[in-house]
Amino acid sequence: MELSERVLGKLDFMKIKEQLSGYCILARAKEMVEGLVPSSEIREVRNRLRETDEAKILLRFNPLFSVRGAKEIRPSVERCARGGILQPEELLEIKDTVRVARQVKNILTEDGTAKSNVAELFSLRGIVSEVAPQKPLEDEISRCINEDGKIDDKASEDLAKIRRMITGIHQRLKDVLDGIMRNPATQKMLQDRVITTRGDRYVVPVKQEYGSAFNGIVHDQSASGATLFIEPAAVVQLGNELREAVLRENREVQRILQQLTAIVAVKVDEIAASFEALARLDFVLAKALLSDKMNAGSPLVLNKPQIKLNKARHPLLSGKVVPLSIELGEDFNILVITGPNTGGKTVTLKTVGLMSVMMQSGLHIPAESDSKLGVFRKIFIDIGDEQSVEQSLSTFSGHLKNIVGIVKEADDKSLVLFDEIGAGTDPAEGAALAMAIISELLDRGCRGIATTHYGTLKTFAYNTAGLENASVEFDPETLSPTYRLMIGIPGRSNAFSIAERLGLQKNILDLAKTYISERQMKVSDLLENLEETQREIELGKLKIQEELQKVTRENAQIAEKARLMDEKYEEIVQKAKEEAMEIVRGSKHEAEKVILEIKEAQKEEQKKQQAAIEKARQGLKKLSEGLYSGKERSGGNLRPEQVKPGQLVYLPNLRQKGQVITKPDHNGEVVVQAGILKISVSISEIRIIDETRKAEHFEKTIRGSMGLSKAVTLRSEVDLRGRMVDEAEGILDKYLDDAVLTGINQVSIIHGKGTGSLRNGVHQFLKRHPHVVSFRLGEYGEGDSGVTIVDLK
Repeated sequence: MELSERVLGKLDFMKIKEQLSGYCILARAKEMVEGLVPSSEIREVRNRLRETDEAKILLRFNPLFSVRGAKEIRPSVERCARGGILQPEELLEIKDTVRVARQVKNILTEDGTAKSNVAELFSLRGIVSEVAPQKPLEDEISRCINEDGKIDDKASEDLAKIRRMITGIHQRLKDVLDGIMRNPATQKMLQDRVITTRGDRYVVPVKQEYGSAFNGIVHDQSASGATLFIEPAAVVQLGNELREAVLRENREVQRILQQLTAIVAVKVDEIAASFEALARLDFVLAKALLSDKMNAGSPLVLNKPQIKLNKARHPLLSGKVVPLSIELGEDFNILVITGPNTGGKTVTLKTVGLMSVMMQSGLHIPAESDSKLGVFRKIFIDIGDEQSVEQSLSTFSGHLKNIVGIVKEADDKSLVLFDEIGAGTDPAEGAALAMAIISELLDRGCRGIATTHYGTLKTFAYNTAGLENASVEFDPETLSPTYRLMIGIPGRSNAFSIAERLGLQKNILDLAKTYISERQMKVSDLLENLEETQREIELGKLKIQEELQKVTRENAQIAEKARLMDEKYEEIVQKAKEEAMEIVRGSKHEAEKVILEIKEAQKEEQKKQQAAIEKARQGLKKLSEGLYSGKERSGGNLRPEQVKPGQLVYLPNLRQKGQVITKPDHNGEVVVQAGILKISVSISEIRIIDETRKAEHFEKTIRGSMGLSKAVTLRSEVDLRGRMVDEAEGILDKYLDDAVLTGINQVSIIHGKGTGSLRNGVHQFLKRHPHVVSFRLGEYGEGDSGVTIVDLK
């Protein structure tokens, strides 16, 4: 889109750019503002606006986000690219700039502040995608150069060594010079007891008359000639050594700078790209800050050349601004604004033009969010040289040459703005010329606004399709425009009203009215009535809008209260759940404490029981021998044909009873069912129980001898088959508590195989149970996967 600076200047766009530039940090971003012109490509316009939208979102969540700290490094980067050696200050500026670039990229892609909204920031992420982080370069420059711009001792071992040498030489020089100053023989020769320097040599002030007597080299003389500044001979050699050390230091510093410059040179293209991305981001952030300052927003970009502004405000007008609402390009293409020359029409004209230029430049406009603007390929304006929106003044001069150029270039994608079209010549001819120009532009499909104070154009607009009358409301009481645009109603000159308000004599006014035809007076009265009716309609609209806004606010308040109540309800429910869980946790904790206390209390009892158990075992051994001494044959004497399935046997090694399941095999082994276990044993390891009463007596004797209660009677297994998971958890929780209380260290949980849901539920419960050390599925002979073996604390 090509717009001359004259057009942009007439629309006050240059002043908008000045404000925009004020929000930029980097000089490169200010250059981007200077080069900013409207675009006629719809995609480009939408992309520009999207950048501004995203920048406002970013600043809403991170108000301090900026590129502050970055420096204008282009001259240094260019010098480095040409082979120049960078100075410490330049290297620090490069370090600061790449650091800021890295930080802003991290914020836009990783930082928690922006992460939740990062999906909305595609354009900004696209900008910083050009940034290549240079953390190693930052670290190396920081290591070698301190914040004062001095090369740090730790930049190299040689530099540190040289500087230690220089410090030592300085100290030796000071010691020698101090000795000279304290020497009584030389004190009388000194003008003052002070050590100073001339060039890089240490000197003392010697009286002129002792110049030949003082052994040393004269380096300078005072202005009066009374003092000679002499380097004592005793320090000349030390001075030479110091000079050589300083030269070595300078060479090492230059080597370090050359080395750092070489590192920068390798990354020079990436650094330049990062800087350009920072400048672009700075420019976009400036657009967002300007938008906030103007209380502006993004309009809807239309695919056709139309304008619908709702409560638009000229951003340069100070004080209370009456918003402008206007439509163009749908019901009519050209609007003819008539009325007195009071400045209101010109403000309307420039506001519409400036809104279009700002939008097509990617800037937000100060208007309501439902405003819509089409993208115009060309924008033309013909306006007087002395227009000043800030002063709310209008002067009028005709620019026929400018109009000729407009008529040559305007087309159906053009917005044309005429201020006082046809003015500056004979009113009849000027009005005729204005009607012809407007007709030509209307035929070409242009959109436009023309202001005039010619009454003839009111009738022309009324009778011509595609044209519409409008006027800026005028307050005869204050003799000033209200700036409220009234579409559909042509304006009046208000000459008689103004004259009367300013005190013109009544007889002169009456005489003036006689020169106006009765028809003209009737038209004037009709327009006055129309204006009054329009004002009443506008007042009615305002009242309706106020009521609607009131209802909207009340609905919003009701919705907010409902939301707060929902939140409060959820909060109460959540708090109740937390309190309940806390009670459960507290109860569980207390129960665990009780269990621990009981276990502690049982330790003493268990010691007593242990002795009884041992005694019972000894008795068991003797009892077993007695029980099986009669008809119960010893294993060693049993023959395979004596052992049959179904017989009751005793297993001495396991101290358990069992039942024979199989006949002895060729190895003399049988399978015995002992509880839930199936065991293959040799017939030499079993005893046949012939008398049931002896077995019963045997079992009773064991119990009586051990003297145990719950510890012996609690089964080491629990059967949960057929239970639901919730029900099974309750049973299992109580069972595990009882098992721990009675000192059982391993238990079996029978849950069956089935679908596996009960087994999975049991395993999940065991994982979080405080008494469980470990658990596993049963193995062959233990119940396989239908049983879980649990080890307890």
